[in-house]
Amino acid sequence: MQELVWPPPPATSSSSQPPNTSLPLPHPEAYEGEPREYARALMQRKDDIEKEIEALKDVLNSHGVTQQTQLIDNEGYPRGDIDIYAIRHARSSLVRLQNDRQTVSDLLATALQDAFSRPTPSTSSGIPNGHSHEPQSQNNSNQVNGNGDVGERPEKPIARVNAVTLQSPASQAGLQPDDLIYDFAGVTHTSQGGIQAIGAVVTRSEGVSLKLLILRGDQRVTLHLTPRNGWGGRGSLGCHILPI
Repeated sequence: MQELVWPPPPATSSSSQPPNTSLPLPHPEAYEGEPREYARALMQRKDDIEKEIEALKDVLNSHGVTQQTQLIDNEGYPRGDIDIYAIRHARSSLVRLQNDRQTVSDLLATALQDAFSRPTPSTSSGIPNGHSHEPQSQNNSNQVNGNGDVGERPEKPIARVNAVTLQSPASQAGLQPDDLIYDFAGVTHTSQGGIQAIGAVVTRSEGVSLKLLILRGDQRVTLHLTPRNGWGGRGSLGCHILPI
């Protein structure tokens, strides 16, 4: 795990520089009393780490190797047709960053739970990649649990799909702009934390099929969406949703 730093360093980006394998993690003390800001910082750092992981994978691809490719020949000598040093460096950096991504994911799940426990007025601001920053809370009416069978459909939607990126997990699941989401893996308009709870579900569900109940025009549709990082775009869903 990388060292936590305070205060958080300014964000930088430069495609001409080699991948940074020492991305520090936001420290909670830098966001005391602001759990949502801490969660946002962790989300951003996770995105940064994923970009570095993809850059390192590109390095391996440029050499025609993977993380499992043998670097010695049949006689036990280092292969002379590839850059052994660059490949070993990329591999070790990948391992560190993948561990860091898991650490950030664990911290983010806790940070989101902390943020949900502090209600704020509802907001109409956008929610990138299925993550929201302001909760809504309303009285419970219909109870829906996890990805199990759903009884009565919630009386009103929790969110509307604003945009879907091509080739993203959301696109592959069949989600379309203007779809109204009534149930996102158990999160409805009555759920504690409101739409922000969708972010927590997504964060802890990478590689897990999530059941969505939506309304498309006058047609009721059930979809199965699997959050997945490394698909080539931002976030693990590749869609933008708005609260209703």
